[in-house]
Formats: sequence, C-alpha cells, structure tokens
Amino acid sequence: MRICLIGDTFYSIVGVQKIKVKNIGEFLEDLRNVLRGVSIQALDANIVYGIEHIHEVLKITLEAINRKIIFANKAEIDLLLRLSYTNQISMAVKYGGLKNGSPGCFIFFSKDKTMVAQAKSYIENMFSDKDNTIINASTIKRKMISEQIGISSNKLFDEQTFIRYLIERACLIMK
Repeated sequence: MRICLIGDTFYSIVGVQKIKVKNIGEFLEDLRNVLRGVSIQALDANIVYGIEHIHEVLKITLEAINRKIIFANKAEIDLLLRLSYTNQISMAVKYGGLKNGSPGCFIFFSKDKTMVAQAKSYIENMFSDKDNTIINASTIKRKMISEQIGISSNKLFDEQTFIRYLIERACLIMK
C-alpha cells in the first residue's frame, strides 16, 4: 500500500499472510526499538474490514489526540481499542492483537513521511509473504466482527452500512 495522509500525519499499512515469530511481545518491542519515531500497531488482520476501516478509525484516533481526549496513553493503544470495540486493553490484545500463525496487519503512522516509508520497507523486507489483500473485507471477517460486537451478521446491513456502523462503534469507545 502507498503512503497516505490524514491531516498532517502520514500512514501506511502492510499485510502479511501468516505471522511466524518466536515471541510476539519481544518481536513488537524490538520493532518499536528499531523504528523509533513511528507509531506502530500490529493487528490480527482478521479484525480489519478493509482499508477504509483502518483509515477512518485512525482518523478518529488522530482527532482525539488533537482534541486532547485520547482514550489511552498512546495513539497505538487507542487505535487497537477502537478497532477491537472495547475499552479493556487485555480484551483488545486478546481479540485484535497480532497472533502467531494468523494473518497480520501492520499500521505505521508519523508526521514524518520518510520514517513511515522506512518502517514500511523494514516490515516488507522482514516478511516474504506480504499481501495487502488480507486486509480486504470478507464474509468471514464480517461474521467474526459481528460476533465480537454482538450483532447478527445475517445481512442486517449492506456492505457500506456495515463499514459505517463499525466506524461509528469505534467512535463510541469511552473511558
């Protein structure tokens, strides 16, 4: 995926078919140490319902930062909570966190476009099975997300209404 812009913040997304690392926690800590100056969120790609979903929820997080009403201490955590539809970090990590053997989605954002490009390149070089199509919406994802938020996935909404509903739900995460 290319590098995109929301306000004065650049972001990019990298999808990986299957995460294969020894220890997720250590991997993420090492990644954040190497890529200082870039906010990084690594997710189970199964919770992402397309690029529009990420773009709009990241926009909510960035606006919360600008208004000084961010839900968590870090933008990355706020983003994870909103994409997981919970105000509990442990539940968000369990549901939406990066998992070994599952498809992964890395989101990088910073006011520095060069740093976002470097982070994107770093992950793309680290994983041979990068594939941004795993971020796309699907029937299986819709069913999983619907179960998480407690609604019926049996075509209660059309596709566009469903994505708008997810974005509205992300706005409602409160302390």
